[in-house]
Parts: sequence; structure tokens; C-alpha cells
Amino acid sequence: MRNLAFPISAGAGLAILAAMATPALAQGRAKPQPVFDLVSEGHLKVLTATAWNDVDGLIVSGLVRRAPLWKTGVSGHLDVEAYDAAGARLGSSSVVWRGSLGGGGHNQPARYRADFPDLSAVQVARVAVRYSPLAHAAEPSEAAR
Repeated sequence: MRNLAFPISAGAGLAILAAMATPALAQGRAKPQPVFDLVSEGHLKVLTATAWNDVDGLIVSGLVRRAPLWKTGVSGHLDVEAYDAAGARLGSSSVVWRGSLGGGGHNQPARYRADFPDLSAVQVARVAVRYSPLAHAAEPSEAAR
């Protein structure tokens, strides 16, 4: 009888651990997030992205940082695009990061934010964030940030 008690208690313990390890989304504690396609190219690394609903629509924000071996300024912009589950593009926005990427050998992250006024998080299945080294028409230089 003692030999059967161990497998039963171990199975019960595994069931408890599985319930605790269930993602917050499945438990209803977190909001669903789209899949993020973060494309880092050249001298800028896209670190993070998150999306949420605001009163005016969908907001996508995150952090960028200079590439590890790049020590001077970085210019360019980010293209943020939202897609539905079928792959159709719902909206796009070109944005620049806010804040300095660090100087004097320090590599600090800077924040970006893209607003999609006519979208909701439930409509968006995938968000692509891509760095473009080409200067955006309304972009300030990094020295002015």
C-alpha cells in the first residue's frame, strides 16, 4: 500500500504545480497580447514591445537601444505595423524614440510609442516593429533629443 501512496501523492503534487504554472492569460488575469515581430537591423536593437487599449485606440510602446558595439549616435525611425489574424495590415505608424540612447560609453534604452486611433487590441493579432536607418521627414536629430 505504501508503494501506491507515493505515485498518487506525486501525481497530485504535479497537478498543483501545473495549475500554478498556468499562464496568467489562461487564468483571466492578463490582457491578451498580439504576437510581436521585433526586427533589429544596423545600429539599433528593438528590445521590447507591448500593446494596450486607451480611450483613443490602441497604443504600442517599448524600448530600443544602440547595438552593443556601436558607440556613436543613431538616426532613423521605427515603422510600427499592426496586422489582423489573416495577415492584412490594419494600420501603420512611423515614430522616433524619445530620449537619448546614452553617451560617453553608456548604452541606455530609449522609449518609443505608436498610436493607432481606430484600432483595438482584440482586432490585432501581430505587431511588427522595424528599425529604418533612413531619416524620417519629421525626425529630430539624436543630439536634439
